[in-house]
Formats: sequence, structure tokens, C-alpha cells
Amino acid sequence: MNNNSKNLTETLTKKILFKVPSPAMGDTLCSTPTIRKLYESYGHKIDVMAVRDDVLKGSPYINNLLKLENEVTGYDEIFDGFVRSIKVNKNMDSKDFYDTPIEIKLSNFEARQIHALSLGISLYPEEMSCDFFPDEPTQKSDMIDDKCIVLHVTESWPNRTWEVKKWQRLIDLIKENTDLKVVTIGMSHSESGYFGDIEKKIIKLTNVDYDFCVDEDIKNQGLKNNRYEISEMWHIINNAYGLISFDSGPIHLAGTTDSWIFQIGASIRPEKTAPWRHSSQKYKFEFIGGECKLFCGSCPKYSVKEWGTINSMPYYPNCQENYSEFKCQPSPDEVFFRLIKNYKNV
Repeated sequence: MNNNSKNLTETLTKKILFKVPSPAMGDTLCSTPTIRKLYESYGHKIDVMAVRDDVLKGSPYINNLLKLENEVTGYDEIFDGFVRSIKVNKNMDSKDFYDTPIEIKLSNFEARQIHALSLGISLYPEEMSCDFFPDEPTQKSDMIDDKCIVLHVTESWPNRTWEVKKWQRLIDLIKENTDLKVVTIGMSHSESGYFGDIEKKIIKLTNVDYDFCVDEDIKNQGLKNNRYEISEMWHIINNAYGLISFDSGPIHLAGTTDSWIFQIGASIRPEKTAPWRHSSQKYKFEFIGGECKLFCGSCPKYSVKEWGTINSMPYYPNCQENYSEFKCQPSPDEVFFRLIKNYKNV
């Protein structure tokens, strides 16, 4: 056996583990291009440990899907996804590093590339699409067709949330001027992130045809989002004409369907958040921003302004220009006109 054959045989029998510590649905979905890349590179299925293992079930690239644990043995190679900082070596010396690690700016660095960074690689446009493998449709999702528009109406950070009257204005415009039925999705839950815990409550609205929001006691719910609920959401979005939402988990989930995506703009650049489909971030995707185009949440100069160093991240839920309102957000009328522009062309 020559060395090439020996190396190939060893590679095909290597036990590989990829760990996905992301607590959010969208960030976990963003790990799927790297999981697929590992499968293609080693030529066999790999094991995956994840906080949100419900998001990854059914993947043909995964052998064993496990709950995340810190101490793991029995693997030839272990990779940690969603790295938060990196060590930098001095003068290209692989054994000598600076004491202070470089922080990965989650508001600036592309989420899919953050997962790939743990392998020391970057993903190319044709590799950037995410995967989701749904269960069978449900009775609820079968009620939805391409004459429906889905609105994700859960509160988030202040810069990624509309007040009730804005959502209601958008719904009323849709109902008064189109034949589209309005579907609302969302779930009250508590989520841990880089800036601490946040309670994400659903926004209650009227003039809705199908209200599929789940409003439960946040404290008792925890991570109750289970496989059934995510898969059902996938079918609802997939069956509908499209989804309207701020940057969110459902935006990434919609990126695994063929439906239209209308993303309401905020302070983060759309290049960071827009799903990739068919090697593009423009396929059936509309980003509707406001009058402010600074994207302060993604701009490193605000890190220097707030902390005195680029090796940090500004508190991007707030407006870094201290405006009294989020001028990076569009009005409901602007979102409606972008929707109708595309819907009339179908």
C-alpha cells in the first residue's frame, strides 16, 4: 500500500466531531455549510454536538447528533464552531502568540464564516447555502399557500423591533390593497446572547388571517422550540409567497426554502445577514432599509469610539449615532411597496 492509499484509508476511518455551541436557531443553521464541508472533505458522515440539536436533525451529513458537552474523548479530531476569539501569532511564528486574543465581531463577521473559521477555512459563494431537513407537513402548514405572506412578529433587540402600530399599519396595507392572506408566526421565549439574556415576546395584532404565534410563560418555557415547531415553521414559510421579518432565525430558515424574503433593515449590514441561495444573496431577497445607511452596528469605528480599541464590539442594540429613533429602519409603507412591487410581477 502506497502512502496515498494509506492516508485515504485513515481519513475514511477517522472519527470527527464538530461542536456547535450556538444557542440561537439562526446561528445554528449557519453551521450547516461547515458541517457539509467537513462531510465532503473527509468523505464520510461526522458526529455533531449542539445546543440546538433540534435544528440539525435529519442531516445526511451527520452520523451521531448529540447534546453539547465540554469534555469529549474518543475522537481523532474535534472542531469547535462559532469561535468567539482567535489567538494571533507573532511574526508568523507558529509557537509564539500575543497574550491578548482578537475578538470575532459577531455584528461584523459573517455567521457562516465564523463556523468555518474553526477549520481554518472560508466558504465560497457556492458553499454558503444553509441546510434544513424538515419532517412531514402538518395540518396547520397545509393551510398555507402562495397567496399568503408570513410575518415574524417577535420582539428582539431594540434596533430589530417594530412597535405594534407599525406592524399593524403593514398588515392593514396588505389586507386593503392585495389578495394576500396574512400569517403571523413567532414564539415568546428567553434567549441568551453576547449581550446577555433577552425576553423575546410576540407582538399581538389584528386583521390577521392565520395567527400561529405561541405566547407562553417565558420563564417556564426555556428552549422549548422543538423539532416539530421548527419543521412546521419551515413548511409554513415554504408554502407561502414569502416572509417579512427583521434579521432573525426565521430569515435563515426561509433561506432554505424557495420563498421570497423581505428583510426589514436595521443597523447590521445585509451582507452579513442575508441568506445565500444559488450562490447569491440576491435570489428572491429584498432588503428594505431606512434613511440612515451607516450600519453602525457593523462598523468597527464605533468599537474604537466606545471602547478605545478595534478589538471590541459596540453595543449594537442601541443607535451609535444617538438618534432618538432608529433611522436605519424603514417605514411600514416602504416595506409594503417593496412587497407589492415583487408580488405584482409574479
